[in-house]
Amino acid sequence: MRINGYSLSIGLLFHIFLLTQAATEHETLRNIKQITFPSMGFEKAGESYFSPDGKTVIFQAVPTGKKGYQIYSIDIEKGEPRLVSTGHGACTCAFFRPDGKKIIFASSHEAPDDAETETPQGYQRENSKYVWNFTPYMNIYEANPDGSELKALTYGPAYKAECAYSSDGSHIVFASNETGSMQLYTMKADGSDITQITHTANGYNGGPFFSPDNRSILFRADYEKQHYLQLYCINLLTKKRQQLTENSAVNWAPFWHPNGQSIVFTTSLHGHHQYELYLLHINTKTLHRLTNNPGFDGLASFNKEGTKITWTSKRGPDNTCQIFVADFVMPKSDMSHQNKDDV
Repeated sequence: MRINGYSLSIGLLFHIFLLTQAATEHETLRNIKQITFPSMGFEKAGESYFSPDGKTVIFQAVPTGKKGYQIYSIDIEKGEPRLVSTGHGACTCAFFRPDGKKIIFASSHEAPDDAETETPQGYQRENSKYVWNFTPYMNIYEANPDGSELKALTYGPAYKAECAYSSDGSHIVFASNETGSMQLYTMKADGSDITQITHTANGYNGGPFFSPDNRSILFRADYEKQHYLQLYCINLLTKKRQQLTENSAVNWAPFWHPNGQSIVFTTSLHGHHQYELYLLHINTKTLHRLTNNPGFDGLASFNKEGTKITWTSKRGPDNTCQIFVADFVMPKSDMSHQNKDDV
């Protein structure tokens, strides 16, 4: 290729592309750091969440040579992963209690021996190789941050997972197909007082998180087209539902910024070969692209101050899903809305 009379090699063009990509991301993501690696014994790792002090993240990973996810935590600075689940069954969706004294995660380690022979219903977009199984006997467990004093909070053969605490630690929100379709529920932190939140006849409701003020729940659902997810927010008092995205893409893994006005989410707006992270200001509907990487970026979450972000990416040299962290800078377009009322 020639630009202004100069010949550019393919290698130089690729280098320019990488510099442009880094410059685009640098507006909001600073000091990007990979913290999990295949050398730690992980075939892949993902869906990470910060501890309240921001020093640790908890995540799920597939151990080398295994099929199912287990739950691990890792000190961001020391880089020493710790298994906190039992090592048996399949696991998903771990989260720290806001006081840092407990964790929750979903696990099927107590499933009957014959349960694994059943074919679970799962999420799978048409013509996609990716499948998320709704594993039977997946239940929610509480434990100390090191995995000790494990205690079941839910029971039975249904899938109960995708769990997170409220900001005061008093309640847990989760998804379950107990009634035959995937719905959202809340319960007290001890597993009592289970309350159904969504009551849709069809479709999948999942990936829920309490808003910072605990008045609303953010989630994903495929009401319009099966397996093509859009993002929604439901007010817990009025049960009024607000649709946040409306496009032909798959939009999932939403997570609140602590300001209660913006969310980060994963989207296929650039194609199913290149999922990216976007920030959405709920009141203004302002969209800001956070990642610009020819591969997968998704499943992001913030620390409690909103100054750091962790996410799953294939941007590493081995092209496997691993955990990354970075300093987060709110886009200028959203800074002007910081003093407006929360959702």
